[in-house]
Amino acid sequence: MTPTVIRVSALTGYPDCERRGAARLFWKEIVAAGFKLRWTPRSIGAAIGTAVHKGVATELAEKAKDGKLPPLSVPVDAAADELREQIQGDVMFDGERGTTRDRDEAMRQAASMARAYHTGIAPAVQPIRVEHRLEAEVAPGFILSGQSDLVCREPQSLRDLKTGARAPASAAPQIGGYSLLNRSHRMSIATANIDFVQRVRPSKAQPDPATSSVEIARAETAASMVLTHILKGIATFRHGDPERNILPGDPWAFLANPSSVLCSAKYCPAHGTEFCREWTPKNV
Repeated sequence: MTPTVIRVSALTGYPDCERRGAARLFWKEIVAAGFKLRWTPRSIGAAIGTAVHKGVATELAEKAKDGKLPPLSVPVDAAADELREQIQGDVMFDGERGTTRDRDEAMRQAASMARAYHTGIAPAVQPIRVEHRLEAEVAPGFILSGQSDLVCREPQSLRDLKTGARAPASAAPQIGGYSLLNRSHRMSIATANIDFVQRVRPSKAQPDPATSSVEIARAETAASMVLTHILKGIATFRHGDPERNILPGDPWAFLANPSSVLCSAKYCPAHGTEFCREWTPKNV
């Protein structure tokens, strides 16, 4: 039987709503059980984030080879090329009052954000691994898979790049997942940092990156706890749980959170489907 892959990037958002997280992680299995899930368009914020990551990865990969940071044009051009690819498909731009309203604004923002990382973060880091994917079995038939942005020498440090209009509330489970994966491959992580590059409207000055530290031990605990809930949820969905009156294929294998700010058709593939009827009109 093909192993089930759990993405490290899914760990942070899963506790906010297990059912939304399950609809993303286990899409094929849920559809195979007879449910129809909604397709949700990719946001322009996510597309810009992917582009900036590409620019950063390109310049740090070069620095990892010879210790020298390439010129600014390298990350900026790589980010621009990636963003062009990202917005060829169906991408949802922000509204008229939003941060990114059209393609031209997106291109300018990606360049500004790549420039901010190049001048504010990249000179100080000594990369060992750049976006290197690792995998490890976390339970029989389940593989944890993740691609940390950066492993550095100072000392054995993880650095994870975050982008967005607002700083993420917490990325501890994701950082903990990366740390566990590195440890399973005989590389212990001593410290971790989140580098946040904000996406702002082109009329505003690009803020400098903000760096915050993450305690590795607590992050690994957070990752382990989320993984426990994910594994229990999918096991219940497959086999049921008579003690809780849950049959195989019951959506209540995964707890729903209609109070989540992301409980809407904009963000959730389960919203308004037979897989989740827990939402309320105010969330539409």
